[in-house]
Amino acid sequence: MKIANITLERATAGEALRLAGYGAAGFFAAGCCLEGRAPLAAGFLAACRPGKYGLAALAGGIGGSLVFLPFAPALRGCGILVLIYAVLSAFRDTKWFRQGWFRPAAAAGATLAVELAYALQMGIGSESLLRMAACTVLSGVLCHYCSLLLREAVIPRRKAPRDSESLRQRLRLSAEALRARGESLVPPQQPKKEETPAVVFDRAAEVVCRGCALRDLCWNKEYVSTFNAFNDATPLMLERGRAEASDFAVHFASRCIHFPQLLSAINTEVTALLLRRQYRRQLARERERSRGQYTQLGELVAQAMSAAEAPAATGKELCHEVALGAEPKEGQRLCGDSLTWFRTGSTLYAILSDGMGSGREAQRESQMALRLLEQFLQAGIAPETALRTMNAALNLRSDEQGSFTTIDLLAADLSAGQAALYKYGAAPTYIKRQGSVRRLAGASLPAGLQDSGAEPQAIRFPLEENAFLLMVSDGVADSGDDQWLQDLLAGWQGSDPNVLTSLVLREAYQRRHGDDDRSALCVYLPAGKRGRREV
Repeated sequence: MKIANITLERATAGEALRLAGYGAAGFFAAGCCLEGRAPLAAGFLAACRPGKYGLAALAGGIGGSLVFLPFAPALRGCGILVLIYAVLSAFRDTKWFRQGWFRPAAAAGATLAVELAYALQMGIGSESLLRMAACTVLSGVLCHYCSLLLREAVIPRRKAPRDSESLRQRLRLSAEALRARGESLVPPQQPKKEETPAVVFDRAAEVVCRGCALRDLCWNKEYVSTFNAFNDATPLMLERGRAEASDFAVHFASRCIHFPQLLSAINTEVTALLLRRQYRRQLARERERSRGQYTQLGELVAQAMSAAEAPAATGKELCHEVALGAEPKEGQRLCGDSLTWFRTGSTLYAILSDGMGSGREAQRESQMALRLLEQFLQAGIAPETALRTMNAALNLRSDEQGSFTTIDLLAADLSAGQAALYKYGAAPTYIKRQGSVRRLAGASLPAGLQDSGAEPQAIRFPLEENAFLLMVSDGVADSGDDQWLQDLLAGWQGSDPNVLTSLVLREAYQRRHGDDDRSALCVYLPAGKRGRREV
Protein backbone atom coordinates (compact mmCIF):
# COMPACT_ATOMS: atom_id res chain seq x y z
CA MET A 1 0.00 0.00 0.00
CA LYS A 2 1.28 3.48 -0.90
CA ILE A 3 0.32 6.63 1.02
CA ALA A 4 1.84 10.03 0.21
CA ASN A 5 4.68 8.41 -1.75
CA ILE A 6 5.53 6.17 1.24
CA THR A 7 5.23 2.46 0.54
CA LEU A 8 3.87 0.46 3.45
CA GLU A 9 4.71 -3.23 3.39
CA ARG A 10 3.90 -6.05 5.77
CA ALA A 11 6.65 -6.14 8.37
CA THR A 12 8.68 -9.30 8.93
CA ALA A 13 9.17 -10.78 12.37
CA GLY A 14 12.52 -9.00 12.80
CA GLU A 15 11.10 -5.65 11.72
CA ALA A 16 8.09 -6.06 14.00
CA LEU A 17 10.40 -6.74 16.92
CA ARG A 18 12.49 -3.68 16.09
CA LEU A 19 9.38 -1.50 15.79
CA ALA A 20 8.25 -2.74 19.19
CA GLY A 21 11.69 -1.86 20.58
CA TYR A 22 11.50 1.71 19.28
CA GLY A 23 7.99 2.07 20.68
CA ALA A 24 9.02 0.72 24.08
CA ALA A 25 12.08 2.96 24.17
CA GLY A 26 9.93 6.02 23.44
CA PHE A 27 7.39 4.92 26.06
CA PHE A 28 9.91 4.48 28.88
CA ALA A 29 11.91 7.57 27.83
CA ALA A 30 8.76 9.60 28.54
CA GLY A 31 8.79 8.08 32.01
CA CYS A 32 12.11 9.76 32.82
CA CYS A 33 10.34 12.89 34.05
CA LEU A 34 11.94 16.14 35.19
CA GLU A 35 9.53 18.57 36.84
CA GLY A 36 6.65 17.44 34.61
CA ARG A 37 8.83 17.36 31.47
CA ALA A 38 10.32 14.50 29.43
CA PRO A 39 13.48 15.77 27.62
CA LEU A 40 14.75 12.22 27.08
CA ALA A 41 11.67 11.34 25.02
CA ALA A 42 12.19 14.45 22.87
CA GLY A 43 15.89 13.69 22.38
CA PHE A 44 15.24 10.04 21.53
CA LEU A 45 12.57 10.90 18.95
CA ALA A 46 14.80 13.51 17.29
CA ALA A 47 17.57 10.89 16.99
CA CYS A 48 15.25 8.56 15.01
CA ARG A 49 14.93 8.89 11.23
CA PRO A 50 11.46 9.82 9.95
CA GLY A 51 9.62 6.69 8.83
CA LYS A 52 8.14 3.63 10.44
CA TYR A 53 10.69 3.52 13.27
CA GLY A 54 10.25 7.22 13.95
CA LEU A 55 6.48 6.76 14.02
CA ALA A 56 6.89 3.89 16.50
CA ALA A 57 9.06 6.10 18.76
CA LEU A 58 6.50 8.93 18.44
CA ALA A 59 3.59 6.64 19.38
CA GLY A 60 5.55 5.25 22.32
CA GLY A 61 6.52 8.72 23.55
CA ILE A 62 2.92 9.99 23.35
CA GLY A 63 1.69 6.90 25.18
CA GLY A 64 4.35 7.27 27.86
CA SER A 65 3.57 10.97 28.33
CA LEU A 66 -0.12 10.23 28.89
CA VAL A 67 0.74 7.45 31.36
CA PHE A 68 3.56 8.97 33.40
CA LEU A 69 2.72 12.71 33.35
CA PRO A 70 -0.28 14.71 34.59
CA PHE A 71 -2.76 15.68 31.91
CA ALA A 72 -1.57 19.25 31.25
CA PRO A 73 2.21 18.43 31.15
CA ALA A 74 1.34 15.34 29.06
CA LEU A 75 -0.33 17.52 26.42
CA ARG A 76 2.68 19.81 26.43
CA GLY A 77 5.03 16.81 25.99
CA CYS A 78 2.88 15.41 23.16
CA GLY A 79 3.00 18.79 21.43
CA ILE A 80 6.79 18.82 21.62
CA LEU A 81 7.03 15.28 20.19
CA VAL A 82 4.61 15.97 17.32
CA LEU A 83 6.44 19.20 16.44
CA ILE A 84 9.82 17.41 16.42
CA TYR A 85 8.55 14.68 14.09
CA ALA A 86 6.94 17.25 11.77
CA VAL A 87 10.21 19.22 11.51
CA LEU A 88 12.24 16.06 10.79
CA SER A 89 9.77 14.91 8.12
CA ALA A 90 9.71 18.32 6.44
CA PHE A 91 13.51 18.59 6.21
CA ARG A 92 14.43 14.92 5.63
CA ASP A 93 15.32 15.46 1.94
CA THR A 94 17.38 18.62 2.43
CA LYS A 95 21.09 19.08 2.92
CA TRP A 96 20.50 20.42 6.45
CA PHE A 97 19.09 17.08 7.59
CA ARG A 98 22.44 15.42 6.86
CA GLN A 99 24.30 17.85 9.13
CA GLY A 100 25.24 16.53 12.57
CA TRP A 101 23.83 19.58 14.38
CA PHE A 102 20.39 19.51 12.77
CA ARG A 103 18.62 16.89 14.94
CA PRO A 104 19.79 18.24 18.32
CA ALA A 105 18.81 21.72 17.10
CA ALA A 106 15.38 20.42 16.02
CA ALA A 107 14.84 18.81 19.45
CA ALA A 108 15.95 21.93 21.32
CA GLY A 109 14.03 24.30 19.01
CA ALA A 110 10.76 22.37 19.24
CA THR A 111 11.08 22.13 23.02
CA LEU A 112 11.80 25.85 23.33
CA ALA A 113 8.87 26.81 21.06
CA VAL A 114 6.28 24.74 22.95
CA GLU A 115 7.67 25.64 26.40
CA LEU A 116 7.70 29.34 25.49
CA ALA A 117 4.08 29.18 24.32
CA TYR A 118 3.01 27.59 27.60
CA ALA A 119 5.12 30.06 29.63
CA LEU A 120 3.54 33.05 27.89
CA GLN A 121 0.10 31.68 28.67
CA MET A 122 0.84 30.82 32.31
CA GLY A 123 3.12 33.75 33.06
CA ILE A 124 6.89 34.08 32.83
CA GLY A 125 8.98 34.00 35.96
CA SER A 126 12.61 33.39 36.80
CA GLU A 127 11.85 29.83 37.90
CA SER A 128 9.89 28.99 34.71
CA LEU A 129 12.64 30.49 32.55
CA LEU A 130 15.23 28.35 34.33
CA ARG A 131 13.18 25.19 33.83
CA MET A 132 12.54 26.08 30.18
CA ALA A 133 16.26 26.65 29.51
CA ALA A 134 17.26 23.44 31.30
CA CYS A 135 14.69 21.35 29.38
CA THR A 136 15.75 22.89 26.05
CA VAL A 137 19.45 22.21 26.62
CA LEU A 138 18.78 18.68 27.90
CA SER A 139 16.69 17.82 24.83
CA GLY A 140 19.50 18.80 22.45
CA VAL A 141 22.25 17.09 24.47
CA LEU A 142 20.27 13.88 24.96
CA CYS A 143 19.44 13.82 21.23
CA HIS A 144 23.15 13.90 20.43
CA TYR A 145 23.91 10.92 22.68
CA CYS A 146 20.86 8.99 21.49
CA SER A 147 22.06 9.54 17.90
CA LEU A 148 25.43 8.04 18.77
CA LEU A 149 23.69 5.07 20.38
CA LEU A 150 21.31 4.41 17.48
CA ARG A 151 24.04 4.75 14.86
CA GLU A 152 26.38 2.49 16.88
CA ALA A 153 29.24 4.92 16.27
CA VAL A 154 32.73 3.63 16.94
CA ILE A 155 36.08 5.38 17.03
CA PRO A 156 38.29 4.03 14.23
CA ARG A 157 41.62 2.74 15.34
CA ARG A 158 44.73 4.11 13.71
CA LYS A 159 46.72 1.38 12.02
CA ALA A 160 50.44 1.23 12.39
CA PRO A 161 52.44 2.59 9.43
CA ARG A 162 54.09 -0.77 8.82
CA ASP A 163 50.66 -2.39 8.50
CA SER A 164 49.78 0.14 5.80
CA GLU A 165 53.07 -0.47 4.01
CA SER A 166 52.51 -4.23 4.20
CA LEU A 167 49.06 -3.81 2.68
CA ARG A 168 50.45 -1.74 -0.20
CA GLN A 169 53.13 -4.36 -0.79
CA ARG A 170 50.51 -7.14 -0.92
CA LEU A 171 48.38 -5.13 -3.35
CA ARG A 172 51.41 -4.48 -5.56
CA LEU A 173 52.35 -8.16 -5.61
CA SER A 174 48.74 -9.14 -6.33
CA ALA A 175 48.59 -6.75 -9.29
CA GLU A 176 51.87 -8.12 -10.68
CA ALA A 177 50.66 -11.72 -10.23
CA LEU A 178 47.40 -11.01 -12.08
CA ARG A 179 49.25 -9.35 -14.96
CA ALA A 180 51.74 -12.24 -15.15
CA ARG A 181 48.87 -14.73 -15.20
CA GLY A 182 47.31 -12.86 -18.12
CA GLU A 183 50.60 -12.83 -20.04
CA SER A 184 51.02 -16.57 -19.48
CA LEU A 185 47.86 -17.19 -21.50
CA VAL A 186 49.47 -15.75 -24.65
CA PRO A 187 50.40 -18.67 -26.94
CA PRO A 188 54.09 -19.03 -27.88
CA GLN A 189 55.19 -17.11 -30.97
CA GLN A 190 55.50 -19.94 -33.46
CA PRO A 191 53.80 -20.62 -36.80
CA LYS A 192 50.42 -22.24 -36.41
CA LYS A 193 50.05 -25.56 -38.14
CA GLU A 194 46.65 -25.37 -39.75
CA GLU A 195 45.10 -28.78 -40.31
CA THR A 196 44.86 -29.26 -44.10
CA PRO A 197 41.85 -30.84 -45.88
CA ALA A 198 44.18 -33.62 -47.11
CA VAL A 199 43.72 -35.32 -43.73
CA VAL A 200 40.06 -35.88 -44.65
CA PHE A 201 40.93 -38.02 -47.69
CA ASP A 202 43.82 -39.78 -45.94
CA ARG A 203 41.58 -40.96 -43.09
CA ALA A 204 38.66 -41.86 -45.36
CA ALA A 205 40.95 -43.88 -47.67
CA GLU A 206 42.50 -45.59 -44.66
CA VAL A 207 39.05 -46.89 -43.69
CA VAL A 208 37.56 -47.72 -47.14
CA CYS A 209 40.50 -48.45 -49.45
CA ARG A 210 42.50 -50.67 -47.10
CA GLY A 211 40.89 -53.96 -48.28
CA CYS A 212 39.86 -52.82 -51.78
CA ALA A 213 40.98 -54.93 -54.80
CA LEU A 214 41.76 -51.77 -56.81
CA ARG A 215 43.98 -50.21 -54.15
CA ASP A 216 47.19 -50.55 -56.19
CA LEU A 217 45.53 -49.09 -59.27
CA CYS A 218 44.12 -46.01 -57.52
CA TRP A 219 47.02 -45.22 -55.17
CA ASN A 220 50.02 -46.36 -57.23
CA LYS A 221 49.46 -46.50 -61.00
CA GLU A 222 46.75 -43.77 -61.08
CA TYR A 223 47.95 -41.78 -58.06
CA VAL A 224 48.08 -38.44 -59.90
CA SER A 225 44.54 -38.91 -61.24
CA THR A 226 43.24 -39.84 -57.78
CA PHE A 227 45.02 -36.88 -56.16
CA ASN A 228 43.61 -34.44 -58.73
CA ALA A 229 40.07 -35.78 -58.20
CA PHE A 230 40.28 -35.20 -54.45
CA ASN A 231 42.00 -31.81 -54.90
CA ASP A 232 39.32 -30.55 -57.32
CA ALA A 233 36.51 -31.62 -54.95
CA THR A 234 38.01 -29.82 -51.90
CA PRO A 235 36.76 -26.19 -52.44
CA LEU A 236 33.10 -27.12 -52.96
CA MET A 237 33.24 -29.67 -50.16
CA LEU A 238 34.55 -27.15 -47.57
CA GLU A 239 32.20 -24.39 -48.72
CA ARG A 240 29.16 -26.65 -48.43
CA GLY A 241 30.28 -28.48 -45.31
CA ARG A 242 29.82 -31.91 -46.91
CA ALA A 243 30.84 -33.76 -50.09
CA GLU A 244 28.51 -34.82 -52.87
CA ALA A 245 29.03 -37.26 -55.74
CA SER A 246 29.00 -34.46 -58.31
CA ASP A 247 32.10 -32.89 -56.71
CA PHE A 248 34.33 -35.71 -58.01
CA ALA A 249 35.46 -36.30 -61.61
CA VAL A 250 33.43 -38.86 -63.56
CA HIS A 251 36.43 -41.06 -64.35
CA PHE A 252 37.24 -41.40 -60.64
CA ALA A 253 33.65 -41.94 -59.45
CA SER A 254 32.98 -44.61 -62.11
CA ARG A 255 36.24 -46.44 -61.39
CA CYS A 256 35.81 -46.60 -57.57
CA ILE A 257 33.90 -49.78 -56.68
CA HIS A 258 33.24 -48.56 -53.09
CA PHE A 259 32.33 -44.98 -54.00
CA PRO A 260 29.18 -44.65 -51.76
CA GLN A 261 31.15 -45.93 -48.73
CA LEU A 262 34.06 -43.60 -49.59
CA LEU A 263 31.68 -40.61 -49.91
CA SER A 264 30.13 -41.42 -46.50
CA ALA A 265 33.56 -41.70 -44.85
CA ILE A 266 34.69 -38.40 -46.40
CA ASN A 267 31.59 -36.62 -45.02
CA THR A 268 32.27 -38.02 -41.56
CA GLU A 269 35.83 -36.70 -41.67
CA VAL A 270 34.72 -33.30 -43.08
CA THR A 271 32.33 -32.84 -40.15
CA ALA A 272 35.09 -33.75 -37.70
CA LEU A 273 37.52 -31.33 -39.39
CA LEU A 274 35.07 -28.42 -39.23
CA LEU A 275 34.25 -29.14 -35.59
CA ARG A 276 37.96 -29.20 -34.71
CA ARG A 277 38.48 -25.86 -36.45
CA GLN A 278 35.50 -24.32 -34.63
CA TYR A 279 36.77 -25.63 -31.30
CA ARG A 280 40.22 -24.14 -31.88
CA ARG A 281 38.72 -20.75 -32.77
CA GLN A 282 36.55 -20.77 -29.64
CA LEU A 283 39.52 -21.83 -27.52
CA ALA A 284 41.60 -18.97 -28.92
CA ARG A 285 38.79 -16.47 -28.21
CA GLU A 286 38.34 -17.71 -24.65
CA ARG A 287 42.10 -17.62 -24.06
CA GLU A 288 42.23 -14.03 -25.31
CA ARG A 289 39.21 -13.07 -23.22
CA SER A 290 40.68 -14.64 -20.08
CA ARG A 291 44.01 -12.93 -20.72
CA GLY A 292 42.25 -9.58 -21.00
CA GLN A 293 40.32 -10.16 -17.79
CA TYR A 294 43.44 -11.05 -15.80
CA THR A 295 45.22 -8.00 -17.19
CA GLN A 296 42.27 -5.73 -16.35
CA LEU A 297 42.07 -7.15 -12.82
CA GLY A 298 45.75 -6.35 -12.39
CA GLU A 299 45.10 -2.79 -13.56
CA LEU A 300 42.15 -2.48 -11.16
CA VAL A 301 44.24 -3.54 -8.16
CA ALA A 302 47.14 -1.25 -9.18
CA GLN A 303 44.85 1.74 -9.70
CA ALA A 304 43.02 1.13 -6.43
CA MET A 305 46.39 1.16 -4.66
CA SER A 306 47.42 4.36 -6.49
CA ALA A 307 44.12 6.04 -5.61
CA ALA A 308 44.64 5.23 -1.93
CA GLU A 309 48.12 6.78 -2.01
CA ALA A 310 47.20 9.86 -4.07
CA PRO A 311 46.92 13.14 -2.11
CA ALA A 312 43.58 14.92 -2.06
CA ALA A 313 43.15 17.69 -4.62
CA THR A 314 43.22 21.22 -3.30
CA GLY A 315 42.22 24.55 -4.77
CA LYS A 316 39.04 26.27 -5.89
CA GLU A 317 36.37 24.05 -7.36
CA LEU A 318 33.49 24.83 -9.67
CA CYS A 319 30.20 24.57 -7.81
CA HIS A 320 27.45 22.45 -9.33
CA GLU A 321 23.77 21.62 -9.18
CA VAL A 322 22.39 18.32 -10.48
CA ALA A 323 18.86 17.38 -11.51
CA LEU A 324 17.69 14.06 -12.88
CA GLY A 325 14.42 12.44 -13.87
CA ALA A 326 13.11 9.32 -15.59
CA GLU A 327 9.70 8.18 -16.87
CA PRO A 328 8.70 4.69 -18.07
CA LYS A 329 7.37 3.78 -21.46
CA GLU A 330 3.61 4.23 -21.91
CA GLY A 331 1.89 1.16 -20.43
CA GLN A 332 4.90 0.12 -18.28
CA ARG A 333 5.25 0.56 -14.52
CA LEU A 334 9.05 0.36 -14.39
CA CYS A 335 11.56 2.46 -16.30
CA GLY A 336 14.39 0.62 -18.07
CA ASP A 337 16.70 3.65 -17.74
CA SER A 338 18.89 4.07 -14.64
CA LEU A 339 20.83 7.20 -13.72
CA THR A 340 22.89 8.50 -10.82
CA TRP A 341 25.62 10.97 -9.88
CA PHE A 342 28.25 11.10 -7.15
CA ARG A 343 31.58 12.68 -6.30
CA THR A 344 34.98 11.09 -5.74
CA GLY A 345 37.42 13.72 -4.54
CA SER A 346 37.19 16.69 -6.88
CA THR A 347 35.68 14.63 -9.72
CA LEU A 348 31.95 14.64 -10.38
CA TYR A 349 30.61 11.51 -12.09
CA ALA A 350 27.22 11.35 -13.81
CA ILE A 351 26.01 8.05 -15.34
CA LEU A 352 22.99 7.27 -17.51
CA SER A 353 22.36 3.64 -18.48
CA ASP A 354 19.62 2.49 -20.88
CA GLY A 355 18.80 -1.23 -20.81
CA MET A 356 17.63 -2.99 -23.96
CA GLY A 357 13.86 -2.83 -24.31
CA SER A 358 11.67 -1.65 -21.45
CA GLY A 359 10.15 -2.88 -18.20
CA ARG A 360 11.63 -5.01 -15.44
CA GLU A 361 14.29 -6.83 -17.51
CA ALA A 362 15.62 -3.61 -19.02
CA GLN A 363 15.70 -2.01 -15.56
CA ARG A 364 17.61 -4.97 -14.13
CA GLU A 365 20.23 -4.81 -16.89
CA SER A 366 20.73 -1.04 -16.66
CA GLN A 367 20.90 -1.05 -12.85
CA MET A 368 23.47 -3.86 -12.86
CA ALA A 369 25.72 -1.97 -15.30
CA LEU A 370 25.29 1.30 -13.39
CA ARG A 371 26.00 -0.31 -10.00
CA LEU A 372 29.12 -2.11 -11.30
CA LEU A 373 30.51 1.05 -12.89
CA GLU A 374 29.74 3.15 -9.80
CA GLN A 375 31.57 0.72 -7.52
CA PHE A 376 34.68 0.80 -9.72
CA LEU A 377 34.75 4.59 -9.92
CA GLN A 378 34.19 5.09 -6.20
CA ALA A 379 37.11 2.73 -5.54
CA GLY A 380 39.37 5.16 -7.43
CA ILE A 381 39.55 3.20 -10.69
CA ALA A 382 40.11 5.34 -13.81
CA PRO A 383 37.05 5.59 -16.10
CA GLU A 384 38.84 3.89 -19.04
CA THR A 385 39.80 0.84 -16.97
CA ALA A 386 36.40 0.70 -15.27
CA LEU A 387 34.60 0.79 -18.63
CA ARG A 388 36.81 -1.92 -20.14
CA THR A 389 36.24 -4.19 -17.15
CA MET A 390 32.49 -3.58 -17.12
CA ASN A 391 32.25 -4.16 -20.87
CA ALA A 392 34.11 -7.46 -20.55
CA ALA A 393 31.68 -8.60 -17.85
CA LEU A 394 28.66 -7.58 -19.93
CA ASN A 395 30.22 -9.30 -22.94
CA LEU A 396 30.06 -12.64 -21.12
CA ARG A 397 26.49 -11.92 -20.07
CA SER A 398 25.56 -10.94 -23.62
CA ASP A 399 26.83 -14.28 -24.93
CA GLU A 400 24.35 -16.05 -22.64
CA GLN A 401 21.31 -13.75 -22.78
CA GLY A 402 21.77 -11.66 -25.93
CA SER A 403 21.13 -8.39 -24.06
CA PHE A 404 23.09 -5.15 -24.06
CA THR A 405 23.12 -1.80 -22.26
CA THR A 406 24.05 1.72 -23.30
CA ILE A 407 26.38 3.70 -21.05
CA ASP A 408 26.72 7.48 -20.91
CA LEU A 409 29.44 8.52 -18.44
CA LEU A 410 30.50 12.06 -17.60
CA ALA A 411 33.71 12.56 -15.58
CA ALA A 412 34.07 16.25 -14.65
CA ASP A 413 37.15 17.40 -12.72
CA LEU A 414 35.74 20.43 -10.89
CA SER A 415 39.16 21.52 -9.67
CA ALA A 416 40.95 21.42 -13.04
CA GLY A 417 37.91 22.62 -14.99
CA GLN A 418 38.10 19.72 -17.49
CA ALA A 419 35.61 16.97 -18.36
CA ALA A 420 35.56 13.73 -20.35
CA LEU A 421 32.50 12.04 -21.85
CA TYR A 422 32.42 8.30 -22.57
CA LYS A 423 29.62 6.81 -24.67
CA TYR A 424 28.76 3.16 -25.33
CA GLY A 425 25.85 3.35 -27.76
CA ALA A 426 24.38 6.34 -25.90
CA ALA A 427 22.34 9.25 -27.25
CA PRO A 428 24.07 12.64 -27.79
CA THR A 429 24.92 14.99 -24.91
CA TYR A 430 24.28 18.72 -25.12
CA ILE A 431 26.19 21.65 -23.61
CA LYS A 432 24.21 24.88 -23.33
CA ARG A 433 25.83 28.17 -22.45
CA GLN A 434 23.79 31.31 -22.91
CA GLY A 435 22.24 31.05 -26.41
CA SER A 436 24.67 28.51 -27.92
CA VAL A 437 24.27 24.73 -27.86
CA ARG A 438 27.03 22.20 -28.54
CA ARG A 439 26.17 18.60 -29.43
CA LEU A 440 28.52 15.72 -28.43
CA ALA A 441 27.91 12.27 -29.95
CA GLY A 442 29.81 8.97 -29.86
CA ALA A 443 30.13 6.11 -32.35
CA SER A 444 30.79 3.11 -30.08
CA LEU A 445 28.47 0.12 -29.78
CA PRO A 446 26.53 -0.51 -26.54
CA ALA A 447 28.28 -2.25 -23.65
CA GLY A 448 28.03 -6.00 -24.14
CA LEU A 449 28.37 -5.67 -27.93
CA GLN A 450 31.62 -3.69 -27.89
CA ASP A 451 34.83 -5.66 -28.43
CA SER A 452 36.27 -6.43 -24.99
CA GLY A 453 39.73 -5.29 -26.08
CA ALA A 454 38.59 -1.97 -27.54
CA GLU A 455 39.79 1.20 -25.81
CA PRO A 456 36.94 3.50 -24.68
CA GLN A 457 36.88 6.71 -26.71
CA ALA A 458 36.72 9.92 -24.66
CA ILE A 459 35.28 13.26 -25.75
CA ARG A 460 37.17 15.90 -23.75
CA PHE A 461 36.07 19.49 -23.27
CA PRO A 462 36.60 22.37 -20.79
CA LEU A 463 34.08 23.20 -18.07
CA GLU A 464 32.70 26.73 -18.04
CA GLU A 465 30.57 28.62 -15.54
CA ASN A 466 26.91 29.28 -16.37
CA ALA A 467 26.85 26.12 -18.54
CA PHE A 468 24.28 23.32 -18.58
CA LEU A 469 25.33 19.74 -19.45
CA LEU A 470 22.32 17.65 -20.49
CA MET A 471 22.49 13.85 -20.86
CA VAL A 472 19.41 12.06 -22.27
CA SER A 473 18.38 8.56 -23.30
CA ASP A 474 17.25 7.72 -26.85
CA GLY A 475 13.64 7.83 -25.63
CA VAL A 476 14.04 11.62 -25.45
CA ALA A 477 16.06 12.23 -28.61
CA ASP A 478 18.60 10.43 -30.78
CA SER A 479 21.09 11.45 -33.45
CA GLY A 480 18.44 11.52 -36.16
CA ASP A 481 15.75 13.55 -34.37
CA ASP A 482 17.12 16.11 -31.94
CA GLN A 483 16.82 19.47 -33.68
CA TRP A 484 13.79 20.32 -31.54
CA LEU A 485 15.85 19.66 -28.41
CA GLN A 486 18.69 21.90 -29.59
CA ASP A 487 16.16 24.67 -30.35
CA LEU A 488 14.56 24.24 -26.93
CA LEU A 489 17.93 24.51 -25.16
CA ALA A 490 19.03 27.51 -27.21
CA GLY A 491 15.84 29.44 -26.39
CA TRP A 492 15.54 28.49 -22.71
CA GLN A 493 16.51 31.37 -20.38
CA GLY A 494 16.07 29.77 -16.92
CA SER A 495 18.68 28.85 -14.32
CA ASP A 496 17.06 25.89 -12.53
CA PRO A 497 18.24 22.47 -13.83
CA ASN A 498 15.19 20.81 -12.31
CA VAL A 499 12.87 22.96 -14.43
CA LEU A 500 14.91 22.22 -17.55
CA THR A 501 14.86 18.46 -16.91
CA SER A 502 11.08 18.44 -16.41
CA LEU A 503 10.58 20.56 -19.54
CA VAL A 504 12.67 18.20 -21.69
CA LEU A 505 10.85 15.08 -20.45
CA ARG A 506 7.44 16.68 -20.96
CA GLU A 507 8.25 17.86 -24.48
CA ALA A 508 9.68 14.42 -25.39
CA TYR A 509 6.44 12.76 -24.24
CA GLN A 510 4.30 15.14 -26.29
CA ARG A 511 6.36 14.47 -29.40
CA ARG A 512 6.75 10.69 -29.13
CA HIS A 513 3.69 9.80 -27.01
CA GLY A 514 5.71 7.65 -24.60
CA ASP A 515 6.95 5.07 -27.15
CA ASP A 516 10.10 4.42 -25.06
CA ASP A 517 11.58 4.99 -21.61
CA ARG A 518 12.67 8.60 -21.11
CA SER A 519 15.38 9.93 -18.81
CA ALA A 520 17.45 13.09 -18.50
CA LEU A 521 20.31 14.20 -16.24
CA CYS A 522 21.33 17.86 -16.11
CA VAL A 523 24.48 19.32 -14.51
CA TYR A 524 24.49 23.10 -14.01
CA LEU A 525 27.68 25.03 -13.19
CA PRO A 526 26.52 28.37 -11.70
CA ALA A 527 28.91 31.27 -11.36
CA GLY A 528 29.84 33.04 -8.14
CA LYS A 529 28.50 30.38 -5.78
CA ARG A 530 30.07 27.88 -3.44
CA GLY A 531 29.13 24.37 -2.47
CA ARG A 532 26.86 21.97 -4.27
CA ARG A 533 23.18 21.20 -4.38
CA GLU A 534 21.27 18.11 -5.43
CA VAL A 535 17.87 18.65 -7.04
